Amino acid sequence: MCSQSEVMHCYEQIAPLTERMLLLARTGQWAVLPLLEAQYSDTVDRLKLIEPLEVLSEAQSARKFQLLQRITSNHAAIHAMVMPQLTRLTAILRSLEQQQDLHQAYGQTDDVNL
Repeated sequence: MCSQSEVMHCYEQIAPLTERMLLLARTGQWAVLPLLEAQYSDTVDRLKLIEPLEVLSEAQSARKFQLLQRITSNHAAIHAMVMPQLTRLTAILRSLEQQQDLHQAYGQTDDVNL
């Protein structure tokens, strides 16, 4: 059985990680987010394995609740910033795909003198 501190340690790691992710999203540093998201996912995966094996004290449960509030709030704010970026990137990719389809269908017309 794992020690109780390992579960809390995971939550204590996740909360500031989501805060850093939020700061990066706010400052438009999108390229760094996948690295932090991978760390976040790894820690959450670990937590899923160990948490069912442990019983937290009342104080630990209260602290966990505080951390979950921060994590949830940060996650919602990140989601609100990331989704418009994903929508914009999807539109750009669709436009590029349409341009490629047109180019393949009609060839390059820049060289043709009409």
